[in-house]
Amino acid sequence: MSSSSSGVSTFRTHLPGIIAAITILFIYAVLAILRHSETLIWDEGRYLTYAKNLTQGFYVDSADPDFVNGPGYPIVLMPFCWSTQGWLMARLLNAVLMAGASGFVWLTLRQYASAGWAAAGAWIIGLHPSLLWIGFSIMTEPLTMFCLTGFMWSFCFALRIGTWRWIITAALFLGWLTLTRVFFGHVIVACAVMGLVLLLIREWRVQIRRALLILAGAFFLCTPYLFHTWQKTGQVLCWSTNSGELLYWMCSVNEGENGHWFRYSDAKEDPMLAGKHAAFFTAALKKPALEREALFKQVAVANFRANPVQVGYNWLCNLSRLAFGFPRSHQVEELRYVAFIIANGPLILLAGIMGLLGLWRWRTVPVEVWFLMGFTAFYLGGSSLAPSLPRYFVPVYPLLMLGIAAVWKNNVVWQLKKMD
Repeated sequence: MSSSSSGVSTFRTHLPGIIAAITILFIYAVLAILRHSETLIWDEGRYLTYAKNLTQGFYVDSADPDFVNGPGYPIVLMPFCWSTQGWLMARLLNAVLMAGASGFVWLTLRQYASAGWAAAGAWIIGLHPSLLWIGFSIMTEPLTMFCLTGFMWSFCFALRIGTWRWIITAALFLGWLTLTRVFFGHVIVACAVMGLVLLLIREWRVQIRRALLILAGAFFLCTPYLFHTWQKTGQVLCWSTNSGELLYWMCSVNEGENGHWFRYSDAKEDPMLAGKHAAFFTAALKKPALEREALFKQVAVANFRANPVQVGYNWLCNLSRLAFGFPRSHQVEELRYVAFIIANGPLILLAGIMGLLGLWRWRTVPVEVWFLMGFTAFYLGGSSLAPSLPRYFVPVYPLLMLGIAAVWKNNVVWQLKKMD
């Protein structure tokens, strides 16, 4: 396949990507050391608890199975969960994962855009405010970014080259990404349906078949987890037992609330929330996980039926929270969200413009990029239906950069060269 027919840029040197990856490795290592603490924050305790459970031969309590998240990250944490010294090593691992993510972005974008665009992508991913804010901690974001960017890189090669090595690599990255962030399981199913429809485009059939093989391989990697959740809950394709709580907050129609998520303790103790939620949460938390999940969903559906307009407003607010972090119910907005506007705003604007141009000249965009844009759309669309934060948006940042780069190179740059 020639570079002119595929739109592939010729590699001259990897030095810019190497410099970015090494620098980002250093930055996150320093953050991990400086911010290391023996006090666990955010969701760190839950991930370490799951990791400890795995070292003892189980994942959840059989008497009350609660699958809040998948085992992808807890499996990685198993060697580090014994002591606080191990916690520091787990935090330092984030530096390696973020350096790898930066490198994957460089390697992918360099195939579809200039070296300058690829280098910018590598730096932006590593220094994104969402990741700098949380990347030192024992949270899933660094592993998510590593798996997502690795999937993007290998998926593009798999569809263009088609060897089993690339297909299997892409499936492994996507499978582990899904075990880490189980919502991607729903994205896999949606993309499989999309792929079957895209088989109608004759000139895309070879690449789409490869994409379907990757999706099937990733789903197969998740089947032991799905079999385990089925055994414990009796529910087929049970990715998580936490969606009910998210829907509860998304469909909350109380005055002053807009779909923003709160912790259990907030719901019971915050003066702005307790009067409307404390009694319900006190009763709900006494129930087993599966009954609690069903109760949350029941209340969410009832609220939606009672006031769909308010839930629609919550959804619009959630789109803003997904991109920029605000508005939040009953809370003063923080200055740090300006950083999310600066980081995400231009990308979203460019993605919209290049998306319209790409749709107008859709045959100029490589099929693998189109498929990944569908992947992105399913993820963002699904994420908007539950309370979201900017850290849920950042995983698709490199995918959007890829889409922008491909459309720009094959249309705008091509037209400018033609004019010359």
